[in-house]
Amino acid sequence: MKKSDKFVQSVIKDACAGTYTKSQAAEYTGLSIAQIGVLKRKYRKLGDAAFIHGNKGRRPVTTIADEIKQDIVVYYKKEFEGYNFVFFRKCLQEFKDIHISYRSVYKILSAAGIKSPEKRKTVKEKPVHRPRFRREHEGELIQSDATPYDWFGTGKKDNLHGSIDDATNEITGLYMCENECIYGYQEVLRQTAFRKGTPCALYTDKHAIFCVTPKHKDNLTVQEQLDGLHEKRTQWQDILSELHIEQILAHSPQAKGRIERLWRTIKGRLPWYFKQRGIKTIEAANVFLQEFIDIYNAEFAIKPAKPASFYRTAPENIDDILCVKIPRKTDISGVFTLHGYRFQMLARYSAKKEITIYISEKDGIRALYNGAFYPVEFMDTIQNCVDDTMPKVLENIIYKYFYKNTKMIA
Repeated sequence: MKKSDKFVQSVIKDACAGTYTKSQAAEYTGLSIAQIGVLKRKYRKLGDAAFIHGNKGRRPVTTIADEIKQDIVVYYKKEFEGYNFVFFRKCLQEFKDIHISYRSVYKILSAAGIKSPEKRKTVKEKPVHRPRFRREHEGELIQSDATPYDWFGTGKKDNLHGSIDDATNEITGLYMCENECIYGYQEVLRQTAFRKGTPCALYTDKHAIFCVTPKHKDNLTVQEQLDGLHEKRTQWQDILSELHIEQILAHSPQAKGRIERLWRTIKGRLPWYFKQRGIKTIEAANVFLQEFIDIYNAEFAIKPAKPASFYRTAPENIDDILCVKIPRKTDISGVFTLHGYRFQMLARYSAKKEITIYISEKDGIRALYNGAFYPVEFMDTIQNCVDDTMPKVLENIIYKYFYKNTKMIA
């Protein structure tokens, strides 16, 4: 029983009057003999005030001031509408120097009629999928994927490519393009190689970038047959083979759940950083993403089960490996075509040569002939046509590297 109960008070008073012994009072009230003794001494000294708790009517020191509560609500409504409360609490600490618990943030915002965007009722329609255990060493397995989202709040969706270490939960690379493409994945793998090294295995979905469908695996060209290939391969598979990275294909999104959960976290944070820093273009976003990787890893990265790292040192020619390679033959003027557009290899003897075109976001478009790289020149005019056969990412590369030689037509 509680000390403030009227029954306890009456027993203590009777004990002081000699009606009960300490042992009897302890038995009746459920208190110890020592507690009965303390209460008797306090009653003789203070009277009925002995039964009043010393903190009654006193405001707890942990109480959050009404002014601070109001500031929190205004701050959320002004800058964080639609963002989850965990991220909001982190920003309160970082930008407003307000250090309170998540539970307090939740109560304050809920009292103001603000519902958490993460709050939802989960209905289990299927048996829960048993989670796959993490790999024990960093670099043992990297999960890679891309997700479309309205990152800049303009209504237009751009694709963010990324990769995450299965053992440490670290982001190893992020890169944004207008569409999901091999150029984005190459840049993510390049960032991984320079940040950490090349991994042992890469886990992806079955997008056409990563593998050829069973229906087309046997459609080999004559050259591929002469090269000894038994089934058709994508350029991505050739890149992984050259880097000695094992390819693992997921059969469902749940199989690579860690990177799927990564996207959910990033979508709840990255647009706010873009808004706060005035970032409105893909180019500016890709610059900031390198800083965001460090921000994310500082908060969410964990230690691997075993300390040994399985990352391998990236080869010196990795920039030449992480390229789209297209065989071409120049005409009598040293000109070749790519997606219907004309380019010229800038070499002294370039007529009627078998060359390989190397295309990447980092180095643009180069021509490889007889073991040496040569620059190329863009000969046509880019037209933003709906039926244009040129991929958007290649058009952007041309703008980036040949802008001074290109006449743009609206």
